Amino acid sequence: MRKKISTLFIILTTFSFNGVNAQDVNIDFSNEQQIIRGFGGINFPAWIGDLNEDMREKAFSNNPGEIGLSILRMQVPPDSTQFNREIPTAEYAKSQGATLFASPWNPPSNLRELLKETNNGTDYVIPSENYPAYVDHLNSFVSYMETNNVPLYAISVQNEPDWHGWTTWTANQMLSFVKNYAQNINCKVIAPESLGYVRSTIDPLLNDSIANSHIDILGTHLYGTPINNYYYPLAYEKGKEIWMTEHLWGSEKPEDNTWELALDIAEEINTCMDAQMSAFVYWYIRRFYGLINDDGNITDKGYVMSQFSKFIRPGFHRIDTDFKPVSGVTTTAYKSDSSLVVVVVNTNSNSVDLNLVLTNNNLPFESLTKFTSSENKKMNNDGTQELSGENIAITVDGKSISTFTSNPTGGGKYGNELPIAYLGENINIEIFDSLGTGQVEYSLKGSESTDTDGEIVKYSWAKNGEQFSTQADLDLVLEIGSHTYVLTITDNDGATATSTIVIDVINNNSEEVWMEAECTLVGDNWDIIEDDETSNQKYLTVKAGIEAVDQASTDPNALLTYQFSITEAGNFKVWARVLAPSYSDDSFWIKLDDGEWVMWNGLAENSGWAWNDVNDADGVPLIYPLEVGEHSLLFCFREDGAAIDKFYLTNTGQVPSAFGDDASNCIDNIDNGINSKLINQTITVFPNPVKSNFCIESNEPIELLIITDINGRQILKKAYTTVIYSDEIEIKVDDGIYMLQIVNDSHTVVTKVLVEN
Repeated sequence: MRKKISTLFIILTTFSFNGVNAQDVNIDFSNEQQIIRGFGGINFPAWIGDLNEDMREKAFSNNPGEIGLSILRMQVPPDSTQFNREIPTAEYAKSQGATLFASPWNPPSNLRELLKETNNGTDYVIPSENYPAYVDHLNSFVSYMETNNVPLYAISVQNEPDWHGWTTWTANQMLSFVKNYAQNINCKVIAPESLGYVRSTIDPLLNDSIANSHIDILGTHLYGTPINNYYYPLAYEKGKEIWMTEHLWGSEKPEDNTWELALDIAEEINTCMDAQMSAFVYWYIRRFYGLINDDGNITDKGYVMSQFSKFIRPGFHRIDTDFKPVSGVTTTAYKSDSSLVVVVVNTNSNSVDLNLVLTNNNLPFESLTKFTSSENKKMNNDGTQELSGENIAITVDGKSISTFTSNPTGGGKYGNELPIAYLGENINIEIFDSLGTGQVEYSLKGSESTDTDGEIVKYSWAKNGEQFSTQADLDLVLEIGSHTYVLTITDNDGATATSTIVIDVINNNSEEVWMEAECTLVGDNWDIIEDDETSNQKYLTVKAGIEAVDQASTDPNALLTYQFSITEAGNFKVWARVLAPSYSDDSFWIKLDDGEWVMWNGLAENSGWAWNDVNDADGVPLIYPLEVGEHSLLFCFREDGAAIDKFYLTNTGQVPSAFGDDASNCIDNIDNGINSKLINQTITVFPNPVKSNFCIESNEPIELLIITDINGRQILKKAYTTVIYSDEIEIKVDDGIYMLQIVNDSHTVVTKVLVEN
C-alpha cells in the first residue's frame, strides 16, 4: 500500500509500538477529498440463492450487531423472467437507505455469438449490430427495478469484459459501445469494471472525450492489481468518480478465512479510500468467504467492513493529508457536516499510541468513541477518548482495526456484558418403539439463554454450517444418528455468544427385511431385465404400453406377491430401490397384508437408481404396524417405464443405501418364477389345475407351507414338525390363481396353483 496519501496529515515525531512516545497525527478538516458513496457487497440469487430475512437485516441494517452496508450490487439476469429474483433483497436494502447498482455477466443468448474456445473458457461476444438491442436489455432491467420501487442508482456495461468465462469485450469494442450507445442507457453508467484495473481497457474510454462524457462512474475490480496501480492520475485528471465494485479474498478453503486475511482487507479498504475511490464493494455478502457466513453469522470480514460502513455513511468526504508511513499502520479520516470518523489499521503485533491533532475543526464534538475488531474483539466499544484542546490521545490494539467516531450511533455500549448462550449438556435419545420412521420429537430452548445487562435480540440456529432458523426455540424431528446444533445469540449491543449441543438418536429396534423384486412369481406383464447396476443384477419393469393408472390391476399377470416373516413387532416403513425416468413414469401400486391399495406416486425423477420410501398421495411416508408372524406385500405397476429393483422393510428407521443387504427371498436366481438353490430344489404340484385337493412333492424337506390369493390374503398356513417331502392339501376356494410358498430354514420357493372347480 502506498502510504503517501492518507486522510490524516501526520507530523512525524518519535514513534514507539510500546506506547512510550505517541506519534502526532494532524487531521486538517479543510483538506477535503472525494465523496464517499458507501461500502457494500453483491447478492447473486442465481448462483447461491437469495439472502434470507435475517441475513438482509444483518447486512443492511445499522443497529448494534449489524454491518450497515450502504451499497447493494446485483446481477442483471440475461433472462428477463428472472428479474424478479433480485427484488426481495433490493427492497430491504433500499428501505435501509442503500444505493443499488447492477452488473451484467451475459446478455440474452440471442444477442451474443461464440468467438472461440480458449484455454480458460469460451469467448462469447456481442456483435456490434446487436448493440442497440443490448441497450434495450439493460434499459428493461432499469425499468423493471423502477416499476418495482427499487430504482437503480447505476448500471454497468459489463462485468469484467477482459476475462474469459462470460461475455468478453476488447478495448475497442467497449470504446465503440460506450461512445456510440451508452448515452441511451436510462441510468448512470458504470464502465468498464475491468478484472484488474487494467489501464489498456480503461485509458481509451477516458481519453476519448465523447466516451468519457458517457461514463458516470469508473468501475473496477482489483484481482491481481499491484498496490501502486490503485492510484490512477488519468482518472483524477478526467474527474471520474471511482468505485471498487468487486474483490474476493480467501475463497479456496474455509480455513483460509482467518483474522489475518480479514485484516488484509481492512488495509486494502484504507488503500482504496486513500486512492480516491468513492465506494468499496466486496464480492458475496453471504458465503463462507463473505461478509456473512452460511450459518447466518457475521464473519471477520464482515466486522472489518462494518468498521467502515457503520460510521462512514454515504455523503461523507475523505480528509486528505500527507505523512511519512509507519510500517504496519494505515489510517484514513472522514467527515460529514456534524461528525468525524478516523479508521486505523494496525497489522503489527504490538499496540500503537497516536495523538490526533485536529486542525481547522469546526465540528461540535468533545470526544471520540473507539470501536475495535481483532482476533478476540468484534466491533467492541472500547470507551471514549476526550478532546483536550486540539488533541485526542488514542491507542490501537495489535493486529486490529479501530474506528474512532464522534457519532457512535449504531455501535454497542461501553462495558457491555456478553450474553450467555445455553443449550444444556449433550444428550442421547433412545427410540424403543418409534413411529417406525426412525424419528423422535425434541425441543431446543434457545430462550433459556440470558443477557445480564440487556436483552437478546437475535437467535440464529445452524446445522452442518447452514443457518436454518432464527426462532428462539425449536421443535425438531430428529432422525437416527448424531446431530450437532449451534445456537448464536446477539444482544441489543451487538455482542454475540454461541452454544453447541450434540444429540445422538439411537433406535433399539432391529428388524430388517430385504427382498429382491425378481425373486417371486413374476407375472407375464413384467419383464426381468439383467443389469449390473442393480442388486442381484436383475430388475423388473412392466412391458411397454401396459399401464394401470386409475387403479391396481386385478390381472394376476400384473401382480407381484412377496411373503415375509416378522420376528419383532413394531411400526415399519417400506422402501424400494426404483428407477423413475420421468415424471410421467414415476409411480406404482402397493399393498400390505389386507390393507388398501396405495398409489405410490411422485418418485424422485433422477438419472439413476434411488431408494424411495412409500408415501401416500400427499407425500406423507406410510407407517405400517406389523405383528410377529407372516405378512404379504403386493406390488403392481401403474405406469410403464418405472422400474423396481429391491424392497426393504424395517422398524429401525434406517435409510437404505447402495444395494442394501442380502435378500431373504432368493438365494441364487429365479427361473420362471421359482426360486432355486444350487442343488436345484424342485416342487411338483398335481393335478394342476386343481379342484379342492392336490398333492405336492419336494426334493428337499418342507418346513412351512403357505397359500395366498393374488391379493396377498392368506388362505392356508401349515407348519410341519417332522421331516416330510410330500403332502396332500385340501382347499375350498373360488376359481382363480393362488400362490403356493414352500419355506425351509434357508429360502422360500413360490409357484402358481390354478383352481378350477
